[in-house]
Amino acid sequence: MDNFFRHWTTRKRETGTAAASATAATNTNGEGSGSFEANIRRPYSPGAALTISAVYRAIELRAKTVGQFQMQYQKLNREGGNFVPDIGDAMSSYASNGQRMNYLLQVAPNPVMTATHLMQQLIINKLQLGNGFVYIERDDLGEVRYLWLATCGGYNQAAGTYNLSYAGEHGVVNIAAAPAADVIHIPNTFRDQNGYMGIPTIRYAIDTLSMIATQKAQSLETAAKGGRMKLIIGEEQTGDTPGTLAFSMFNKQEMDKYALEVQEKLYQNDVVALRALKSVQNISMSAQDQQLVEMLNMSLDDVARYFGTPRALLMMDSNSHYSTYQNATMEYLTRTIQPDVEEIEEEFTRKLLNVHDFCRRRFHMCEQPLLRLDKEAQAKVDQLRLQAGTATVNELRKQYDMPSVENGDTVYISTNLAELGSDKLSGTTTPAAPQPAPQPAPGEEGQKGGEQ
Repeated sequence: MDNFFRHWTTRKRETGTAAASATAATNTNGEGSGSFEANIRRPYSPGAALTISAVYRAIELRAKTVGQFQMQYQKLNREGGNFVPDIGDAMSSYASNGQRMNYLLQVAPNPVMTATHLMQQLIINKLQLGNGFVYIERDDLGEVRYLWLATCGGYNQAAGTYNLSYAGEHGVVNIAAAPAADVIHIPNTFRDQNGYMGIPTIRYAIDTLSMIATQKAQSLETAAKGGRMKLIIGEEQTGDTPGTLAFSMFNKQEMDKYALEVQEKLYQNDVVALRALKSVQNISMSAQDQQLVEMLNMSLDDVARYFGTPRALLMMDSNSHYSTYQNATMEYLTRTIQPDVEEIEEEFTRKLLNVHDFCRRRFHMCEQPLLRLDKEAQAKVDQLRLQAGTATVNELRKQYDMPSVENGDTVYISTNLAELGSDKLSGTTTPAAPQPAPQPAPGEEGQKGGEQ
């Protein structure tokens, strides 16, 4: 129980002789002796937080899910009236700005990482450090050259500049005063007092939810005193040999003194042996009786709530079945992933486009890769799109890298819909009027009669 929350924090640095003595009693993870209250108030440590399996799973799942989305730089198709990826002329050897941008967003944002890795680390930094930063390196013409995952050393709110550093192609690069227009900033949901810089999720929980911390401290103290099984093992007196302990020979004052000694031994040891006793009995409650397992489950529920991840997706429900995972996945995508995606889209649009590009270009994170392995769900979506006329046969085949077919660009529409009050709804359709028989041309009748 103590380890569960103690890994979330790390011990403060001490100076002088106190630091030397504390180092001997503290391991590499920053753990040492001390009460739960002292451990819960240690400074936040991202690395220590990941030693908790539920926290690691929640952060990894969120980062990898968002990393599957494909960021697209799109332009308005004037003919169709919709947005399509801006990749320029595929047959031309000249790389347009849109083609260059999509290459950065979908393949390699910089020479040292892939686009998926960049998006994953952006989410991890948002949750673990409170803020995710991407530095936009521009060329002499102001066009985007590279996108670098960065860490922030400070923000000057008055000047609107960041102090950034990132791992470049030839080493660490420091930017003393990067303008806000060149920094993609994805803060966490909870922010500091100025409302601009985000706060790590776990640190926010530790600093603000003091009532829960106090409750867990009391549970830890109760477990330390009586959580383990304690026994008194007595030895039966044989013959006329008197035992070392004869309660009848003590007066009240001696009995009280001896009771304090026994109590101290019971607190320090799990088993205490006394002579001249005949019975063996436990004098403490078991961990199950104190419901420590339920208390631990409540702590895991807290992790699920903090990171917006259902328990089933954290592999904490042994009774889960397919429908549970399916419903949990939809809940997770709708309430946790979708807000992250919209936030990233808006920030990329705000920093890489201007007011003149509004309604003409946009950044969109395509969710198509999420359905790649769920064949049943993908088949249902494709069928609905084909019946509604939102996709053609060739467009659907293109998703699976299949060649086009003849007449595959025809748009189909289901005929099951009808206008309100129409004859199709009442079932009284008007029969078609009979067509008159064709009349022979003048002169043909006599000619046919002569032939007969």
